[in-house]
Parts: sequence; C-alpha cells; structure tokens
Amino acid sequence: MNKEENKQILSLDIQPLHEAVEDEARNLILAGFLERFGFIDHSLNPDLKDMMGAYNKEGNGFFVALAEGELVATGAVTKEGHRVGRIERMSVKGTYRRKGIGQRMLAKLEEAARSSKYERLVLETNNSWESAIQLYTSNGYHLVSDDGQRYHFEKTLEV
Repeated sequence: MNKEENKQILSLDIQPLHEAVEDEARNLILAGFLERFGFIDHSLNPDLKDMMGAYNKEGNGFFVALAEGELVATGAVTKEGHRVGRIERMSVKGTYRRKGIGQRMLAKLEEAARSSKYERLVLETNNSWESAIQLYTSNGYHLVSDDGQRYHFEKTLEV
C-alpha cells in the first residue's frame, strides 16, 4: 500500500446519510449490484427510492464514508426485532476495496447498533461474495444458515 492509499484511509469520514449525498449513495449501491449480478432489479430495492425516508426511523442508521470528499462506501443498520439489528447496504466503491474501508464502516454500524441498544446483529450476503464473507467472519459473525444463495450470519454484541 503506498502513501496515497494510506492517506485515503486515514482521512476517511463516516457520517450519517444526508440529502446532499443521497443520490450518490444510491448510485454506489446500484453500481455494486450491477458489478456483482450483471443487472439491477429495482423492484427488489424499494428502500433505495427514498433512502432518507426509509432509514430515518428509530433504531435505524444509514452511513456514508467519504475519502477526500468522495463518497466511497455505504452501510446501514436497521431494526430487525427486539434488541436485534440488521446490517445491510454495505457497499464499497470498487477502486477503494481492500483498504480497510469496509472494516471501518462495519465498526461504525456496530457502534450505532450498540447506541440503539441492540444485543445481536444479523446480516446476509451472497454465497459467492468471498470478500464479504471474509469481512464478516473475521469480525466475529457466525454462519447460522445457508439458503443455497445467501449465507445468513449473526453476532452477539458485547456491551
């Protein structure tokens, strides 16, 4: 990793989603879908139409990561049930992957989950997304089921 790449990581600013970057955050998530799946099915992602409205509820938090003012990652935690949160919408811009940004976003989401008094987090990811699987397992998430397409993970949060 060269000094410029380190600088980008050190200057990462993770902040709550706000209207000025909502379209950019949506586009980053959709670009990730296009890259991973080769197509986008908007009917599967109704929350992306109005992200500010969809994630502006008690127990929810949507965050964006900026490096040098450029939006490079997204992530959300939502209420799944009593004391249970769900990690979703984790996406890192292709040119910024493998630089610790996903790790830092996940830490921010776990911090937000603790602030919302969640005791456990759940998430899912496609079986073929090895980098995501590695991120989650290396951060204490345990596989609880496999539906043939997605792995379902959970983690008990320490208070």
